[in-house]
Amino acid sequence: MSDLIKFKTETLVAFAQVAHLGSFTAAANQLGQTPMAISKKVSTLESLLDESLFERTTRKVVLTQFGEEFMEYSKKILEQHDTLNYWLESRKGKAVGTLKVVAQSPEFYKETIFPWLAEFHKIYPELKLEFDLIDKVIDVNQHKYDIYWGVAGYLGDKHPGLKSRALWNSLYGIFASQEYLDRHGTPMTPDELEGHRVIGYLHNQPDNILLINKTPAVKKETPDYVLLDAPIKTISGQIELALQGMGLINAAPDSSQIRQLLVDKKLIPVLEEYWLSSAKVYLYYHNVKKEQFKIRVFIDFFLSKTDCW
Repeated sequence: MSDLIKFKTETLVAFAQVAHLGSFTAAANQLGQTPMAISKKVSTLESLLDESLFERTTRKVVLTQFGEEFMEYSKKILEQHDTLNYWLESRKGKAVGTLKVVAQSPEFYKETIFPWLAEFHKIYPELKLEFDLIDKVIDVNQHKYDIYWGVAGYLGDKHPGLKSRALWNSLYGIFASQEYLDRHGTPMTPDELEGHRVIGYLHNQPDNILLINKTPAVKKETPDYVLLDAPIKTISGQIELALQGMGLINAAPDSSQIRQLLVDKKLIPVLEEYWLSSAKVYLYYHNVKKEQFKIRVFIDFFLSKTDCW
C-alpha cells in the first residue's frame, strides 16, 4: 500500500498516453520525451503494482485486463488532478504553465496573433507559449493541443465535443497573376474554366479543386467546386506560386497579404461574381468542467484584436 502512495502524476500521464495511443513512440512524441523515458516510467509503474499493464508485440501495444481496470481508476485521478490545477490557476488569477496552440498555416498566425504577441506577453509574462503547425487534417485524438487556431468547420463536425468560437467569416476569392491570364485567358463564367490550371492543395479531397459558387448571389452551406488540371500540388506556398504564373488559387481577399498584392497588381481577381460568400474559420478548445484561466485569457485577448485583423 505504501508503494501506491508514491505514484507520481507524470507516471500516470505516461501510462495513460501509451494506453490511448497504443504506442510508446507516439506517447513520447506527444509528451516531448524519449520512448526510453516513457518505457521506464511504465516499467516502474508495473514494478510498483507487481502486475503487467500492457501486452507488447512487435506490431502493437495493448492493455492487459488488469491494465484496463487500472486505466479506469487512473482516469479519475488525472481528472481530479486537472480540476485542482484549474482551480488553483483561477484562484491566483494568473496565466501560468504552458499553452500549446496549433494552426494550419503560418499566414494565419501572422494575421491574427503575432502582431500583438509582445503586448500579450507583457500582461501574462509567466505563461509560456508554443505555436505549432499541422499542414494536414487535424485529428484531436492524435494531435493534443490546448487551442486549435484558425481551423475550418470540419474539426467541429469531426469532434462535436469541442468548444468553438468564430474567428473569421470572409469571402473566398479566386486569384491569378496577369502573366497567367495572358497565357490562358480570363474566364468570365465557371464554364470557361475548362483548360485552366489550379495550384493544388495536397490535403484537399480531391486535391485539384477550385472552390467556387456556380450560382452567383446564392449562399450555400456546401460550396461548389470545379476540378482542374493541377501540375503542382503542395501544402504551402500557393500565393508565391500564383505570383509566378503557375495557376489559379483560392484565398481570402481581406487578408493583408492578398490586399497588398491586389494594390500592387501582382495578383488579379478572377470570377468575382462567383466567389464563395462565406468561408468560416474557427478556434477550438476542449470542453472541460472548469475552463483553464490561461485558455480564457488567451482567447479573450486575441479576439479583442479582431477589428485590427
